[in-house]
Amino acid sequence: MKKTKFLLILLFFLLTAGCTGSSKDEKIESLYSKSDDTYMIHLFYEYKTQLDEELLSYMNSSDELLKIINGIQVYDVDRKDNQSKIKSLDIDNFPTILVTNNKDIKLTTHDIEEVKLFFDNIVN
Repeated sequence: MKKTKFLLILLFFLLTAGCTGSSKDEKIESLYSKSDDTYMIHLFYEYKTQLDEELLSYMNSSDELLKIINGIQVYDVDRKDNQSKIKSLDIDNFPTILVTNNKDIKLTTHDIEEVKLFFDNIVN
């Protein structure tokens, strides 16, 4: 009886420990693009900037970019629903720009010029 109780408690802890890790993975995977050879841009900001408009303008500057960039997501750090995602990504400096494909994070930067260089290397 004691063995069974111990095994049940151990099983419970193993199951809950496994769930904790996947939650972080799910938050990160939600940032990925939906298909091969396409990307998403994610902007995490603390104070309103013009970066979102600059990124959108850049994305719309060529047909090649429009084909490979699925979209731009903007996250305000002060919104509670964004804070867990920011914590999962270990972001502590803002603004931060992430570029993701359908498998992982390809670029993390604070500089829009690095984003442009990243995509220029892909389309050229």
